[in-house]
Amino acid sequence: MKNIKNIIFLFVAFSSTFCIGNAQNNRILKEEAISAFNYLNTLRINPELIKKEIGINDRKIKKSQPLIWNEILAKVAEEKASDMASKNYFSHTNKNGEGINIMIHRAGYTLIKDFIKQKNSNFFESIHAGSSSGVEIIKELIIDKGIQPPGHRYHLLAVDEFYKEAIDCGIGIAYNPNSKYKYYCCIIIAKHDF
Repeated sequence: MKNIKNIIFLFVAFSSTFCIGNAQNNRILKEEAISAFNYLNTLRINPELIKKEIGINDRKIKKSQPLIWNEILAKVAEEKASDMASKNYFSHTNKNGEGINIMIHRAGYTLIKDFIKQKNSNFFESIHAGSSSGVEIIKELIIDKGIQPPGHRYHLLAVDEFYKEAIDCGIGIAYNPNSKYKYYCCIIIAKHDF
């Protein structure tokens, strides 16, 4: 476990200084994405912190495997967050009606055929809008205010049996000052050939 934490924090030290701009007046906030990733892993490894720091006392939440950063999923998450920011929408499907399943499969992250039969399928994505802080994004998705059952919480913390072995993760956070929410986040947690 100690080695996993060291790898995670080394990754942060190496990656956190980058912020990338694109042609649509968007910025990709890599530092905040890594912050979200690290905080989420801390909560997955230490679920007692969820009650202490977030105020959620959900008995279904148990200790779960730490996530592993996946470059394919990170690239797709950044593209999805950037697309929402540049086209000023907030949805699990893009403007072409495509869900995250087909997007990650097309990018080279292999899923079983049943998961890509419908182009709007989304089994692996949580999205958020309005916050620039990676830690706050994770907190708000775990609270999942007004959502019953709390699907984002179940996804991020592997509460649902479906997500127990899903440990590959990519997170993208985009900023566009000309969009409604300014900040858009896409978190993908999946498993190859799930």
